[in-house]
Amino acid sequence: MRQILCFVLLVMIGCVPVDDKISKEDAQNQIYFSADFKAKKCGTSIPQPPLIVFTDQIQRNLDLCTIAITRMDCPFDGYPVICLGIYSPDAVPGLPWYVNFKELTKTRIKF
Repeated sequence: MRQILCFVLLVMIGCVPVDDKISKEDAQNQIYFSADFKAKKCGTSIPQPPLIVFTDQIQRNLDLCTIAITRMDCPFDGYPVICLGIYSPDAVPGLPWYVNFKELTKTRIKF
């Protein structure tokens, strides 16, 4: 009985919600390095102005943006529209993890 009680206690301790926020500095670095990787691969410079992160980011929005940047076709002349999610206070809805990122990168943000 004591073992079962210890097991239940350990499971309950392990079920604490995880903070899925990334600091704005780390998020800015991830976006910069994704853009730098793509710019070098395409033989261009990073599109100006760069995406600027103002607040801590939801992990999912940041992942969608950085993956879309690295998977977009050359020329690297703008950012994928999915990157607008970094300016949303909520997680980007309605995009399953298996979505075709090529489709997300066809519409680009150009300033």
